[in-house]
Amino acid sequence: MADTALQRSARTAGRATTDSQARGFGVSGDELFRKWLHGLLGALTGAALGFCLVIVLRAVSGLPVFQTEQTGYPHVVVPVITGAFGFLVGFGAITYWLRWALGMPTEPESHADHGAASWRDYFTFNTDHKVIGIQYIVTTFCFFFIGGLLAMLIRAELAQPGTQVVDAAGYNSIFSAHAAIMIFLFVIPVFAGIANYVLPLMLGAPDMAFPRLNALSFWLLVLAGVIFLSSFLVPGGAFDAGWTGYAPLSTGAPLGQSFFNIGVQFAGFSSILAALNFLVTIITMRAPGMTFWGCRCWSGPIWPPRCW
Repeated sequence: MADTALQRSARTAGRATTDSQARGFGVSGDELFRKWLHGLLGALTGAALGFCLVIVLRAVSGLPVFQTEQTGYPHVVVPVITGAFGFLVGFGAITYWLRWALGMPTEPESHADHGAASWRDYFTFNTDHKVIGIQYIVTTFCFFFIGGLLAMLIRAELAQPGTQVVDAAGYNSIFSAHAAIMIFLFVIPVFAGIANYVLPLMLGAPDMAFPRLNALSFWLLVLAGVIFLSSFLVPGGAFDAGWTGYAPLSTGAPLGQSFFNIGVQFAGFSSILAALNFLVTIITMRAPGMTFWGCRCWSGPIWPPRCW
């Protein structure tokens, strides 16, 4: 008996699914391990290059090579910055732009294998807007719980007069870190995660306007959180000038204040890149017939969805 068109279509779809599985849709365990290994090696390499750069520049300038405290610990601050960029390079977060800048062939973004096939795809550089949205939301809530733990330490210290858990300097550091984490790593980026997930769906767009930039903005946020928390491990303790970092408190702050300044820059760039992506997506990728002011991202959250 001759096959019907429906049977032929089903077989074609089955072959396409099998081919996609054969290509390895999603990230395997070995590939995920290699990505993180390359990222960590890139961070170590970048930090080493930053350390050597400080030594060379100080030697050329005739300054003491290893003087640190009097000059603001450049041997630590510069490697933090270069190490973060080294991680992005090794992890593959900026590979496309590096290849373009060096004149090498670039790989076009393909949506054929978009999305997440397993939990491993949420721990790598993924350009799908739904994956990035979930990454944002889960990560920000992890920082929310860390900030909440710091808040519990604050309340424990204030339970009775005098010193209970930490000294005065430690209390100021915990209070400042709690505020910075809650504001820069939860309150602001959690809405970026929600918008990443729902905005293309509300517009009828296949994805955000700049998928790679979208993924980069998330990993910049992760680096900001790591830098904030790492300030507790440096000499002198974490930053203690509050989440605003205003002078004169910040001028006499320990080395951790420099970690705060660097972390704020990474978190700020993350927010700027995400906002730029949202604006370009809303302006240029609306569904046919959807006017700018009739867009559901304006009317949907307040009024019933409609187009004007």
